[in-house]
Amino acid sequence: MYKMVTIEDTIRIPPHLFSEDLKKVVEDMVHKTFEGTYKKDYGVIVVTDKVEPVGEGIIIHG
Repeated sequence: MYKMVTIEDTIRIPPHLFSEDLKKVVEDMVHKTFEGTYKKDYGVIVVTDKVEPVGEGIIIHG
């Protein structure tokens, strides 16, 4: 059985990708970070869909 869930999380975007299309980079990073993983509350995440930024990003040194 499959179900749609909404997950809000923070992802890291490497600095060398800042010059690329941000929307495409975010979608790629979300796919790489979540697809095929297991979350205790949701089970196995099969596919990600409708990636939406939730506010401004922050730059963390290091």
